[in-house]
Amino acid sequence: MTDAYGTSSQARQAVREAAETFEDAADDVRAEAKQAAKRARKSAIAASGALAEAATTFARDARTAIEDKAGKARAQADRQYGRLKVQAKQRAEQADVFVHERPYAALVAAGLAGFLIGHLMSASRASVVYLRDDR
Repeated sequence: MTDAYGTSSQARQAVREAAETFEDAADDVRAEAKQAAKRARKSAIAASGALAEAATTFARDARTAIEDKAGKARAQADRQYGRLKVQAKQRAEQADVFVHERPYAALVAAGLAGFLIGHLMSASRASVVYLRDDR
């Protein structure tokens, strides 16, 4: 039988050749896709390594900055502690002198302070009133 392609065997041959061409093209596309996937994987690994390195650098820099600030805060706290320690010693010496010079005034001041503290502490408690029903 003869048609636009020639005989049916020639048509079959043309279809086989077209199928082989498509298979070859599919194989080429598959191979190219594998290569592209490998390249993408390598790029992703490189990017993750760079990201990890950047995160490590950031963490190291942050730690250094925090340690510097903590050191400065500690030094300032040590200075304040020393200053307050000196002031406390001076106040204690002044109180000692006052108690030795005026013992009765010191006793009255201590008694008033104790009364005031006791009154303030007892006032902070809630007063509870119980009512009895005598019916």
